[in-house]
Amino acid sequence: MSIQSTRGAALLLLGMPALLCAQQQTVHSAMLWGAAFGDHRFGARSALYWDAQPRRADAGERWQILLGAVGYTRDITPRWRATAALGATRGYRYGVFSRNETVELRPWVQLQGTRPAGGFTWSDRTRVEFRVLRATGAFAPADADWQSTVVRLRRQDRLQHRLTEDGRWYGAASQEFMVNVHPARVRFAALEQSRTQLLLGRELTRRNRIESGYGLQYFTRRGGVELNHTLLVYFRSSTPFR
Repeated sequence: MSIQSTRGAALLLLGMPALLCAQQQTVHSAMLWGAAFGDHRFGARSALYWDAQPRRADAGERWQILLGAVGYTRDITPRWRATAALGATRGYRYGVFSRNETVELRPWVQLQGTRPAGGFTWSDRTRVEFRVLRATGAFAPADADWQSTVVRLRRQDRLQHRLTEDGRWYGAASQEFMVNVHPARVRFAALEQSRTQLLLGRELTRRNRIESGYGLQYFTRRGGVELNHTLLVYFRSSTPFR
């Protein structure tokens, strides 16, 4: 492939979200996302995973979604880990594309790797989610039942770089893509979601840290595209069980 054609393909890929937004109704919204993540060792190669993620929409005026999960993480090698977890969510009506409120069960499995990359630490995760949803609330059908399982693939890459000599302050950037692959009726012409996040982190202790920053979520909805501009606040703990 020539250099010109390679550049053209790269520009087309980078410009795809803009092209999609131009073809559909695009809505901008301000979000506030908080999250706590736990990774607590109870054996030489085993750890308990959990997360709790409250998210507010419309500049924090109303709920967007509540998420939580608990699972088991196993070290495969010093650089690779696998996690299996069961998540649950409660989704709320918000914004111009609102439909039903939902409850969801979300079992998932993922493979995560960490490695040095020059002066950075590169971590990535590849996750398969099995989503089962049910409409609730005043706008749901009277006989609403659990829908067919939706299979979603997720890929996230994150680069982290220390900002101080002791490493207690650091910066991080991550990019995540989400694609529905089954059943065919839920597939979109392009990605369902993408998330870009820029974070500033601080180690509180050797096992606990807090991060805050900006996130841009590209979200394909029925009727158009959401571009969510998000204030992020994350707490991460890896304190082992005793």
